[in-house]
Amino acid sequence: MKLEKGKQNAEAFVFVREDWMPLRYRPLPDGRIEVDSHADRRRAERMVYEEGIDFEADIAGGRIRRTPGSRIPDWSRHPLYGIPHFDHALFANCGNKDFTVYASYRCSRNEREERLSSGGEIDGGVLARWTAKLQAGEETLYVVYGDSISAGGDASAPGFAYGDQFLCGVRERYPGSRTRLVNKAKGGETSVGGKERIDREVISLRPDLVSIGYGMNDQNLYEHGVDVPPPAFESNFRYMIEAVLKVEGCALALVTPCSPNPLWRYASGRMSEYAEVIRRLGTEYGVAVADVHAAWERELAAGKTPECLLLNNINHPNDYGHLLYAKALIALLPDDGEGGE
Repeated sequence: MKLEKGKQNAEAFVFVREDWMPLRYRPLPDGRIEVDSHADRRRAERMVYEEGIDFEADIAGGRIRRTPGSRIPDWSRHPLYGIPHFDHALFANCGNKDFTVYASYRCSRNEREERLSSGGEIDGGVLARWTAKLQAGEETLYVVYGDSISAGGDASAPGFAYGDQFLCGVRERYPGSRTRLVNKAKGGETSVGGKERIDREVISLRPDLVSIGYGMNDQNLYEHGVDVPPPAFESNFRYMIEAVLKVEGCALALVTPCSPNPLWRYASGRMSEYAEVIRRLGTEYGVAVADVHAAWERELAAGKTPECLLLNNINHPNDYGHLLYAKALIALLPDDGEGGE
């Protein structure tokens, strides 16, 4: 997904009846809104929806809705509509794939606002050593580590997984840079598995940059409580951080998790505790933190629903959700005056 200044690309929506939904940013007064069935505009099977026929846009009010008789699916017809505390195992398909559409439009936000809203740190000095290698034309290795979200869960194509979208942004910032991505994330894993695997599957590669993202499965709520309590989660993260920091010249970015659907039976409601552990450890060890959790909460506060962000309607981001992860990582890159273009 191309990251363009002054443009909101592929913002996800799941519409209910003809209810208005807010656009994340205010469109330009003379702009137009394009709505597609896929974030990837190269897809031959994508459907392009027509304003006035399939959707109505209120530019001045910064909002959008489907029209009566629209070809855009109505989420009120979803099997889970109106069902609280749902157990995904009881439904053949909980997902929002058939209900999600993507809107693109020009908007007036500036680059600093974008970086602030991304959830990443504004000071990119902690990654300066890695970006210096990019500028020097050195070949570098980036390892993505974590659970199914880091593995690219429910991204519509490999290139839409957040690690790939981040690397795309890096190449735009540093033309000619050479970075190879290796994804060592594992679906269904908690930080317990991450601790067990990191020496064998990450450290042995001698990477130049590692991003670590856990928490979604750790917070799962069962009869005995959360799967991995925050103190154990912290201990596991400490081990992984210290392992990476022993690799000479390797930069590290910790990634806070997005929030699961609060109506999901296994959502503990404690994700903020896990995110805070990661933030605190980032400060303690002096490593970068891509604060996706903060960015995600801002999306919800701005009017996004969990259905608009989670393709499986449970705990996997859609393409726009993966872009939020990528933007939080991109925000960690140094400003132009700190080693950028």
